[in-house]
Amino acid sequence: MNREYIVIAFTENQIGVLNRITVCYLRRKINIESLKVSESSIKGISMFVISAFTTQEIIDKVTKQIRNIIDVIDVSYYTPDELITQEIALYKISAKYLGGNGRIDAFSRGMMARMIEFNPSYVVMEKTGTREEIDELRDKLDREGVLLEFTRSGSVVLHRDAIEDILQEKIDEFDGEGY
Repeated sequence: MNREYIVIAFTENQIGVLNRITVCYLRRKINIESLKVSESSIKGISMFVISAFTTQEIIDKVTKQIRNIIDVIDVSYYTPDELITQEIALYKISAKYLGGNGRIDAFSRGMMARMIEFNPSYVVMEKTGTREEIDELRDKLDREGVLLEFTRSGSVVLHRDAIEDILQEKIDEFDGEGY
């Protein structure tokens, strides 16, 4: 059964690692829903967060392939409920829809969002939340016909358990192997 899996890979910050990781998905014809690469809590180590819908059998194979990439220090997969996940989204909304400042404030409070730019023709609103909350606001604005532009970050994640000590041990092991 297809479901969402989030793969988290920690790698050395090297050229070409992104390509080698995404090829593992391409070979199995898996569509990546979101991909985020950022610095981890350990300097010089990158954290890849890749979300895709597939089966557990296939994600097992993908993570094994990723684990074999020379610059990969650690890789694991999770279901969304095993991690703390949030997304950040920006919505450009027609200023006509929101009218005066009082309505803008009430609207942003009601949506638990923050207005970050005011312009005579549009307002940019930022919302942080779950994928469902982000989609809900996007759908509402789209139905109203006032959504001018939209972008989202993809999943920003934290492990529920501390990962830094385990990761540091693997980095020390990795460095000791002479790679």
